Amino acid sequence: MNFKFCYFKFPDSEDLNPTVCPSTTESDEESLISSYLIDSGGVSIKSHIDYLTECLRCLKDISIYNADISSNSYGVEIDGDNVKIYFLYSKNEEAIVDRFKLGKLLYAWILFLKREPKQWYEEIANID
Repeated sequence: MNFKFCYFKFPDSEDLNPTVCPSTTESDEESLISSYLIDSGGVSIKSHIDYLTECLRCLKDISIYNADISSNSYGVEIDGDNVKIYFLYSKNEEAIVDRFKLGKLLYAWILFLKREPKQWYEEIANID
């Protein structure tokens, strides 16, 4: 799975906002993962990075077998080597992702969020 990180501007703003760019070939699984990454709940980028860093710590710590690293709108549950991701308001859609692959993606997303935003800059993260 490939995820493209990029920036966008709202029409009435000069600020660049980080996002995971949609793909024309994006699967439901990729869409759920992307939505989880960008679900900041309206907090500052710094607060979101702090939250994601704690989620990453849980993913990397093999002594943690079960943990809930859900966001505002997405349920995210670590269960052994897998992570289940689902939209809290429609549990019919879910994705099961390898824990360590999600950790790799989350690490790449955190590094992207820490960058100085540059218009037209894009980054690809692959977790296959």
